[in-house]
Amino acid sequence: MLASDRLVGGAAATLAAFTAVLTVTGGCARGTGASPVPSVVADIVLTFAGPVNDAFYYFIAIDADDDINDGPVPVAAGPYWGNGWGAGSFTHFVQYNQGVYQVFREVLSAELRSAGGGILAVSGTPQWTDTGTITLTVGPLTFGTVMVSGAGMITSVTNNGDQNAGTLTVATDAAGNIVAGSVAFTPAANGGRSLTPSEAGQLAALNAGGVPLAANSFSFLGLSLNLGPPVAGSQTLTIAPTTATVTARFVGDSPPQQTRDTIGTLTANSSTPTATPPVPGLSFTTGDLVSGGTAEVKLVAAPGVLVGTPYDYTLPNGTSSLRVTLDISQLSPTAQYLSLNFISTPRLVFDPQATERDHVYDALGAMGNDYITLRIGEFGTWQNGQGFVREGANDPTLQYAQSEQEKASVDLIDWRVTIRRL
Repeated sequence: MLASDRLVGGAAATLAAFTAVLTVTGGCARGTGASPVPSVVADIVLTFAGPVNDAFYYFIAIDADDDINDGPVPVAAGPYWGNGWGAGSFTHFVQYNQGVYQVFREVLSAELRSAGGGILAVSGTPQWTDTGTITLTVGPLTFGTVMVSGAGMITSVTNNGDQNAGTLTVATDAAGNIVAGSVAFTPAANGGRSLTPSEAGQLAALNAGGVPLAANSFSFLGLSLNLGPPVAGSQTLTIAPTTATVTARFVGDSPPQQTRDTIGTLTANSSTPTATPPVPGLSFTTGDLVSGGTAEVKLVAAPGVLVGTPYDYTLPNGTSSLRVTLDISQLSPTAQYLSLNFISTPRLVFDPQATERDHVYDALGAMGNDYITLRIGEFGTWQNGQGFVREGANDPTLQYAQSEQEKASVDLIDWRVTIRRL
C-alpha cells in the first residue's frame, strides 16, 4: 500500500499502509450469483455492541458509480422514507436478515412532491443512482404548428396559444358561412385533450352554422385564421403537439448535497416521454404547460432487485459480528472506487407519519453520514479509526431504542474491509 492510498468519509485522509488476512470461522457458506472464481474480492467484517439479531436489518450499502463526491447514507427522516433505511448514492447493497445474506441492485422510484407548471404526475425509473430532490422549471413554450388540408377559405393558421394537439374540421358554403354540423375537434393521442366546457360550448355555437367564417372564429382555441375569398369547401386543421424546454435541478441527499442541472423537453397534454426528457428514465404526465411554473419530484430508494448472494459469508450464530466476501465483478466490472456505509436498524420505516422517535439506526459516524471510499486496484486493509472515520458506541441515532438489548444489537462499534486478489 502506498502513502498516496486514500479513504474518503466526507473528507479525504491519507492512510498508513499495512496488510491483513481475514480469517473466517464457523458457519461459512459459498454464495451464488457471483463469478465461480472472482479475481478481486472485498472482505468485510462488522462488529456490534451486542449479538446480531436475525429479526433486525443489517445493510452494507455500496456505491460503484465512480463518483467519489457522494455515497450511501441512512434515511434519517420522513415523510419520504423510500426503502425504509438507505438514501444518498448507492448502486448495490448487501442485506442480512432472518439468517440470510442477499445482494441487491439498487433502483430508484420517483414521487411527485408538488405539481405545478402543468406537470401533473411522474412515473418510470430514473437512470441515476442518487436519491434527492428535483425541481422542474418549465421554460419557453413552442406552440404546435397547424397544417391545413382540403379546399376552402383557410389559407394558413397561426397558433397563438393552443396547446391541444388534434384535428379540427370546418366547412363553408359559397357565401363563406360555416356549414351546420361541419365543425368538430378530435384530440391527438399524444398531446391532445378533451375540450374544456367553455371551449366545447363555443365550438357547438359555431357548429350550429349560418355564421361567416372569420379570422377569429377559433380564437377561443388560440388559433388565428388567414382567409381567402368566400368559397364553398371542407378543410381539416391538424394541430401538432406543443412542447416546452424544461430545466431539472437536482439536489442530492448525500452530503455535501451536490447539485446538477439537466435540460430536456416535455410535451403538453401528454404522458409519452420525449426523445430528450429532462430526467432520463422518467415519464411526466402533463396538461397545458405554464412557462415559469415549477414542480418538485423526490427520488427515493426502492427495495432493490435481487442479484444473488455474496461470494462467501459467515453466519453470526449468536456472535456480534457479520462477515461477508463480495465479488467486485458482481457489483461492477469497470468500477475504480467503492463507497461504503454500514447501516443497521431494528425495523424498516415506511409510515409517512413516523418521526425520529420511531427510527433507530446506526451507521458510520455520529449521524451515520461518514461513508468511506476505497480504491479497488490498490489492495490492502482499512479499518475503524483510520483517517477521519472512527466508529464508536452509543451514537445519537440510537437514543430512541426500545431497550438496551435492541440498542446493542444495532450499535456498530468496529469495522474492517480488505480488498485482495484471490
